[in-house]
Amino acid sequence: MVPEGLRTSLNAIRETAISDNKLYAQYVEEILPSTDIGSWALPILEFPKVMNEFVPALVQQISYVQIEKRLFKNPLAVLDGEEIPLGSIGEEIYVNPVVGRRFNVDDFAGLLARYEADVKVQYHQLNSDIQYPLTITRAKIKDAFRSWDELENFITANTNALYNGAYIDRYNMTKDLIASAYKGNNVRVKVISAINSEANAKAFIKTIRSDFLNFQTPTDKYNAWEQVGGYGNSIITWTPKQDIVVLIRNDVLSEVNVDVLATSFNMEKADLLGNIIGVNDFDVYENVKDSDGKIHRNKIFDGSNIVCMLADRRWFKIRNVELVMDDFYNPNNRTWQFYLNDVRGYNYSLFANAVVYATSLPDVKAESIEFLGESSLGLEKGIKVRVKVALNPANATSETTFTSSDSLYVKATKISNTEVELEAIDETSNAITITATNNGKTDTISVIVTE
Repeated sequence: MVPEGLRTSLNAIRETAISDNKLYAQYVEEILPSTDIGSWALPILEFPKVMNEFVPALVQQISYVQIEKRLFKNPLAVLDGEEIPLGSIGEEIYVNPVVGRRFNVDDFAGLLARYEADVKVQYHQLNSDIQYPLTITRAKIKDAFRSWDELENFITANTNALYNGAYIDRYNMTKDLIASAYKGNNVRVKVISAINSEANAKAFIKTIRSDFLNFQTPTDKYNAWEQVGGYGNSIITWTPKQDIVVLIRNDVLSEVNVDVLATSFNMEKADLLGNIIGVNDFDVYENVKDSDGKIHRNKIFDGSNIVCMLADRRWFKIRNVELVMDDFYNPNNRTWQFYLNDVRGYNYSLFANAVVYATSLPDVKAESIEFLGESSLGLEKGIKVRVKVALNPANATSETTFTSSDSLYVKATKISNTEVELEAIDETSNAITITATNNGKTDTISVIVTE
């Protein structure tokens, strides 16, 4: 008895061969439920030209049907975006909400004023082009024709090997987006305690609940535009409840009561589970081939600090260009070479809401530091002013220190990594030097205090 799925696929190959007027259609009969594999396969095995038409058609056809036994189901595929048929660079545009003003009946000049939209632009690259090669020999084809089950197992083994390689890499590269954003401090990061006790689990649920609710209100606290030094005004974003996803390590998910989490999110458990995706880890690996030809997975980034991510689905800018099979026959050794090509873009949005919960901040060192504005200030005694510094990169996490050459005259109080408060304590005709230091890089500003 011919398995129904296999019979449908093989007969589809024959129909295509008929429409293309190929030799295969003249020699190979239609498969019926009672067809004997030996008599059906005889012309394929006897005539090399028929086999050369059959094997590529077989793999190409199954690439669409994909007979499944152990095909990896990528749980992160729900985060994929639409396909990009043409081009190699994607443009993401965000227009900030217009800021209101008080109505003024006497404002006649405003009639002819220009009110520009606050437009932000981010570009995304098609940055993943991976090929999965597979060789099929004539001997393997002959072995597969011992029974219909053998043929089906042969097809399944080869097609699953190709597609599993692609789907597993897609899964890992989606996780790598989170690790990459965290490593470069290109996403909002909140430091939490390790989820190793019930008290810490409850504290974590409280934190994530607060952020879940705040995601749904207009705010600039959860996108990374300003954090990475994006130009102009900060961005105001919000996320509908149904578009918020939680990616969480499986070992942490086992410690968190999902019923409590659903209650915290004010969602039905069934609805919440559709938005929670457990992952094995947030580590990043690369495949390395040793001198013996064996492939090893080397860890190039330890993501054990990353516990969870709360994100707008739009944060994931994953675009599919093509997933296609190419092939050719090598007459030199009578083999068929198949190449599954997967071309995609893996990027993330600086506009969309996203928070990574981690047990520590990433380590991004400043390459330079510079006071903004004038290199010297004149302050009156008793006055306080705030002065900002610019870090390069803007999202550096290394600590900035601010020191005064004489705090009896000018006191320097750190407000943040990029801001210091200067207080004029007493009059002095000598310039007091304020030094900002970060990662060994320094910049100074001089202050003179007058009555």
